Amino acid sequence: MPMLEHSRGRAYYRHWPAADPHAAIVFLHGFGEHTGLYHRYAYALNAAGIDLWAVDQFGHGLTNGDRGNFVSIEASSELADIVTELAERQRPGLPLVAQGHSFGSVVTLCRLLDNPGRYRAGVISGAPLAPLTGLSDGDSFDLDPAWLSADPFYLDSLENDPLAFVDANGSVLSHELERAWKRFESDLPGLVVPTLAVHGTADPIAPVGAVREYAQQIECLQLKEFAGGRHDILNEAMHRDVAAAVIEFVDASTAG
Repeated sequence: MPMLEHSRGRAYYRHWPAADPHAAIVFLHGFGEHTGLYHRYAYALNAAGIDLWAVDQFGHGLTNGDRGNFVSIEASSELADIVTELAERQRPGLPLVAQGHSFGSVVTLCRLLDNPGRYRAGVISGAPLAPLTGLSDGDSFDLDPAWLSADPFYLDSLENDPLAFVDANGSVLSHELERAWKRFESDLPGLVVPTLAVHGTADPIAPVGAVREYAQQIECLQLKEFAGGRHDILNEAMHRDVAAAVIEFVDASTAG
């Protein structure tokens, strides 16, 4: 299995190569997910000439760690750095785009703020950019699958995939989100990397309102809303339209 070496342990990654790519995306998933849930999205990108690289974050998928424990924003960022270096070595000079979903989007925004010259553009989905309510009971996170998607294929994948989960200790996640929200209040308006946010209007986990407010403040942050879409917008019933929006943005951002 393809594994990354990290001081905290080995991490599993996947690479979906396009036949003749003109861009590559480095992707970070969200809580309870793993890279195997994104085959359908990867194939849509590949058909459009875009490579996809993704890593199972700590505590998820086939990577070491306690279930649901991302460790920290910095640890997730380090995994993305290693994957980025792999992508750069395989195809030097290929334009790179940083992408993340849910907690992965939080890490991606921090990375774009920390190193704005590393990626040509950014893509975020289901981004929790403001405090969440009603999702945790003490240290426990327990998500209703119906909050995530209305797509029966994806819901079946969640139910029958032993690597996917909707409940776990969420204390680390909560702590890291609190850190990010404090930073975003002061730093996110200074974002300079062209970034697309794709978000469902019916997302009950990370309501779209906070993303709308930031998009109104930040010139380089575009928001594409999908009516009725829930949290896992990349795996929603309208996943083809979402992928098409991402492809259009990546093409425009990496042209030339």
